[in-house]
Amino acid sequence: MISIDLPVLVAQCAPGVHPVTMQAVVRTESGGNPYAIGVVGGRLARQPRTLGEAVATANALARAGWNYSVGLAQVNRDHLAEYGLVGAAAFDACRNLQAGADILARCYARAAGRGQAGQVALRDGLSCYTSGNFQTGYRTGYVQRVVTNVSEASVPTPRPVVPALDVREVIPVIPAAGSTGDAARSTRQAHPVRSGGAVSSGAADEAERPNGTDAIEVPDNSAVVF
Repeated sequence: MISIDLPVLVAQCAPGVHPVTMQAVVRTESGGNPYAIGVVGGRLARQPRTLGEAVATANALARAGWNYSVGLAQVNRDHLAEYGLVGAAAFDACRNLQAGADILARCYARAAGRGQAGQVALRDGLSCYTSGNFQTGYRTGYVQRVVTNVSEASVPTPRPVVPALDVREVIPVIPAAGSTGDAARSTRQAHPVRSGGAVSSGAADEAERPNGTDAIEVPDNSAVVF
C-alpha cells in the first residue's frame, strides 16, 4: 500500500467538506488505503496491495455482478461512471476523494432540505452516504463509528521551512581579537561598560539595535478488511 498524507490530500482534493469530517469518513471507510475494495454481502480474502491488483479485482467483481465500493472514500460502483472513475481512475486518491466529498455534500444538502440543521443534518448525511437513506447508518452503527474516528490531528498543520526560534539557546561569546577567552571574561566582569549611568555589557546595547546599524523595520457496508 502506498503512503499518503491524508490531511494534506483532503485539504487539496475535498475542500468543500470540513477536513475533520472527511478524514473521519476515510478512516471509517478504507483506513486510508487508496486500493481498498469493500464487497457488500461478502469480503475479499485480503485487500489489494498494488494498483494492478485493485483494478483486476474490481473488474472481476463487476463481471461477477457483485455490489462493491472502492478507494479512499469507498465510492460505490453505482457512482463510478458518473464521476468518470473508470479502471485505474477509481483508485486515484484525489479523484476518489473528490467524488466521495461530492456525494457527502449532496447527502448533507438533502438532509438540510428536510428541515434538519447542524450536527443532526451532518449525521443524517453520513447515514445517507453509506446507505442512501437517513436511517440505516444509525442502525448499523456507521454514524457513530465515523464520529469515533474523528481525530484531533485531523486539521493539517503547516510545515515551515524555517524553524521556530528557540529562546532557550545559549548565545556563545566571541573573544576580542588578540585576547584569550579567559582574559576577555575577566576583563568584562571587572570593567563593565556604563551607558547613560546604567551598567551594561555592551552586547545588550547592540541587541537594542537590530542587525547593528542596518536595522530594517504562516459506505459502512464496504466490509473492508485490513
